[in-house]
Amino acid sequence: MVKTDKLFRTLACAVILFSTTTSFAAETKKGSWFKWHFGKETGLVSVTQPPKEMVGSYSLYDCINIAVKNSIQLQASEKSVKLAQMRIFEARRNMLPSATIVFDEYSGRVNALAYTGRKQYIEGQQTVFDGGVLFYTMKQAETNLEVTRNDYNRIRNELVLQVKKAYYSLAKAKDNLKMQQDLACEIDKIFDMVNKGFEAGAISKIELLNVTSQEGQVKYQLMSADGDLSIAELILKQAMNLDPREKVDIEPSPEFQKVTIDFEDALRAAFMNRPEIRVNSLMIDYYNQGKAIAKGKGWPKVDLLGNWGLAKEEYASTDEVGARAQLNSDPNRKMSQQWYAGVKASMPIWGSTAEYSWTKEQWVPVVSAFQGTQALTNSYKFKFLDKLDHYSDRQLAEIDFDNARQQLNKIRQDVTLEVRENCFNYEKAVVQLGTASSKVKYQESDLELTKLKRGMDEAQDSNVIESMIKLAQEKFGYVQALTDCRISLASINKAIGVEDYFKGENVTADKK
Repeated sequence: MVKTDKLFRTLACAVILFSTTTSFAAETKKGSWFKWHFGKETGLVSVTQPPKEMVGSYSLYDCINIAVKNSIQLQASEKSVKLAQMRIFEARRNMLPSATIVFDEYSGRVNALAYTGRKQYIEGQQTVFDGGVLFYTMKQAETNLEVTRNDYNRIRNELVLQVKKAYYSLAKAKDNLKMQQDLACEIDKIFDMVNKGFEAGAISKIELLNVTSQEGQVKYQLMSADGDLSIAELILKQAMNLDPREKVDIEPSPEFQKVTIDFEDALRAAFMNRPEIRVNSLMIDYYNQGKAIAKGKGWPKVDLLGNWGLAKEEYASTDEVGARAQLNSDPNRKMSQQWYAGVKASMPIWGSTAEYSWTKEQWVPVVSAFQGTQALTNSYKFKFLDKLDHYSDRQLAEIDFDNARQQLNKIRQDVTLEVRENCFNYEKAVVQLGTASSKVKYQESDLELTKLKRGMDEAQDSNVIESMIKLAQEKFGYVQALTDCRISLASINKAIGVEDYFKGENVTADKK
């Protein structure tokens, strides 16, 4: 009985394992959401969200989050931020003393006698004064960190607008396809009625030909709408950096609400929040600090130097070199202190460099000397015309600073023009939306009147179809104007630098 139970459990486990493996293989063959379609190194990456079969349609913020997560450019920008943080650490470290710990063991021969030696010491150097070069280098590194962070925001700002345009265009294509499908369904019914009427002799051939051409026009519009939907979906997947083979469905856009936009307020907000303006403002500080660095290199530089440690040097054993070494060796020689301390100063003078150093030192005895040495050294050097690049560096720093000022003025002008154009486009889109709404209402009334006349035999079926086609065109014009309103509003938010500064929608879902 026990053996039978064990056998049954084994078979059950095997069946479950086989079913799971088969299901996994089938899902992998279909292209399941956890499969890597392309490696990160080649560009496209795996889908970061389950497909619509598991989670439903994607909202606008779902698409934005996926695009941000999959953007290789943003990933590189994040690495640039980490690099800038490392540069700050390096700059701060350079302001502290440098230290080196050394362990040396060596051997050799002098006067045909073998000797050995050992040293262990620590040496260091500290800059006392350098004209502020190290300090302003650290400030430059801190400014560069802020630049890279704002550059990340700039890239994300542009990516969000790209995703919004693609999302709204896909929503427009879906609405247009739905309208064309409904229209084609209605036209097919009328065409069947006209065809039967022609066969019964109640409708003329001219009317049949006219309705047939109208049906062909509607089919062409339906095919075009289906192609536009495929292209719009592909553009959205490209913006999200998804595999083109993945199926992406979106939620219906929330109801649009008109918002009042004042150009001066929008421009003021853009000057405060636009990442490009922040970057160029920081670049002025960056190059101003570069001017201070170039100027500081013309000031004196003073460094403190030092070394302290233990060392000894002695002849090898008599077994190796003979009796002569025993006469000169000291078997009681131990590790002794040795050190030096000094000051090194340099001063640029009209493209040349004057250097002065003061050093006091004490060294342990070596095999060629039986006593240690002490010394006090004053050294003077003059390097003729070795620092001519100091003047060109200062001139280059001035040029970079002026270019940064010019770039800031240009970006302000560009932002002003961009905000003005987008505000104007939004105003036009709102006017077009109102006009399109009126046209839709008029065409709906005209269609009802035409159907009424057709019921009284005062109009033909082709007149009804023509009115229906015009109504579909006016509805598409309304959808186009609505899309233009949303895209122009998103463009204004991009110009300001804040993703949802102006909200023209009743967003019921929480933003992720």
